[in-house]
Amino acid sequence: MTGAGPAPGPAPVDGPAGVPGYRSDLLDALVRVMGLWTGGDLMASIARRAGVDLDAPAIVVMTVLWRHGPRRPSDVAEHLSTGASNVSKILGRLETRGLVERRPDPDDARASRVHLTPAGVDVARRFVEGGDRLVDELLAGWDVADRRALAGLLRRFESATEDHLHRD
Repeated sequence: MTGAGPAPGPAPVDGPAGVPGYRSDLLDALVRVMGLWTGGDLMASIARRAGVDLDAPAIVVMTVLWRHGPRRPSDVAEHLSTGASNVSKILGRLETRGLVERRPDPDDARASRVHLTPAGVDVARRFVEGGDRLVDELLAGWDVADRRALAGLLRRFESATEDHLHRD
């Protein structure tokens, strides 16, 4: 189906202070899930269960470096939609704990890239594995076909979103 309108569903429900809700059930669900999964409470819960003692912003930086490899601090800030000074503070805390290190950028001698140290790789791995365990818990009782369908549809939606970004 390639319709341009919103996904069928209930009429929008106004949010707090009369902020209009989404007409699309899909968009409403995605915003809610993204808010939960990127929120400090869920990250702290996953971290605690994985034996990781970091605050939510530090966890996000660690997982960005885990997933995307060494990055310039400015790239990390852009990825997190925050300022360079905020990322600098987070990186300072992570450096003090021996979880990240700055190395010269091979493409620009004036710049540096942030790398996970071996201890940082271990912490990031434990956090990611904790997230995987939580997903398994949340999907307990789902049959394999439903799990695969959900993953496939989300990947398809992700691809369409990336295609849209590359068109602009």
